[in-house]
Amino acid sequence: MFEQAPGFIALLEGADHRIVVANAAFRELVGEQDLIGRTISEALPEFVIQGLVGILNGVDRSGQAFVGRAMPLCIARSDGSTEEVLVDLVFQPLHDGHGIFIQGQNVTEDKRSEAVRNAHNKVLELAIGDSPLEKTLSELISIVEDSSRTGVLGSILLLEGNHLHHGAAPSLPQAYCDALEGTEIGPCVGSCGTAAYLGAAVFVTDIAEDPLWADFRELAMSHGLRACWSTPIFTRGRKVLGTFAMYHREPREATMRDLMLVDLVTQTAALVIDREQAQKALKDIAGMVGQSAPAA
Repeated sequence: MFEQAPGFIALLEGADHRIVVANAAFRELVGEQDLIGRTISEALPEFVIQGLVGILNGVDRSGQAFVGRAMPLCIARSDGSTEEVLVDLVFQPLHDGHGIFIQGQNVTEDKRSEAVRNAHNKVLELAIGDSPLEKTLSELISIVEDSSRTGVLGSILLLEGNHLHHGAAPSLPQAYCDALEGTEIGPCVGSCGTAAYLGAAVFVTDIAEDPLWADFRELAMSHGLRACWSTPIFTRGRKVLGTFAMYHREPREATMRDLMLVDLVTQTAALVIDREQAQKALKDIAGMVGQSAPAA
C-alpha cells in the first residue's frame, strides 16, 4: 500500500536517520533508487545543506511533529543540475521514540498552475486598463519565463503587412531584437518568419542544424540561442496577428507542458493584440470624422 501511494512516504530509524522504507513516490522525488539502509546525510547530502537534517534532529529531541507547507527543496539530479520543488510534508515522530515517519505531497505543479492563473488575470487587467501593449505582452511572456524549469526566453512579434515588428521580449538581448526588426516573412525565415508565413507552428530543436535558420544562424548563435519554437497568433478569423516564440540556450524538444503554455499565451495574446488594433482603428476613424466635420 505504501509503495503504491500517490504521496511520498519514508521511514527513518535511529539518531542518524537511517532510511528503512522509501516508497516509489519518495524515490521519484529525490531521483535516487538506492536508499534503503543509508542515512539521510549519506543518501541526500543536499538535505543537510538545506537544514532538513536539523529539523529531523529537532523532531527527534522534542517528540513534536513538524509540518511544512509548500516548502522549497533543491534536489540534486544525476546530470549535475538541481531542481527546486515545492512540497507539503510532515515529519511525525514514532511513539517508541526511535524513528520518524515522513509523509507528503509534491505540490510544485499545483503552485505553478496557481501562479500562472494569477499572472494571467493580471495580464487581462492590464489590457482592460489600457496599459501600453508592450507592457501587457511582457507580463504575458513572464508567465512562461517564471514558470519554466528550463530557462526559456519568450518573444512576441507583431505582423504588419509582410513584416514582423517588435512586440515584447523582456529577456532577449536588445541587439538581437533590433536585428530582427522589420524582417520579411517567408518559407525559410527562421522559426518566426516561417511560422507567420505558413500560418503554422514551427519547432526548431537545434538552430545550428536546421536549414530554416540558414540566414539567421550566426545571429542567433552569437547571442547563445540554440532552439526556437514559434507559434502563430491568430484572430478568430484565422488572420495571423504575429508570433509567439520560446527560445532556449541549448537544443531542446518541446514537452506537453510547453505546448499547454503556448496555447495559453497565444490565445491571450490574440485577445490583447486584437483589442489594441480595434481601439487604434476606432481612434483613426474618430480622427478622420473630426477632420471632415464642417466648421461651425
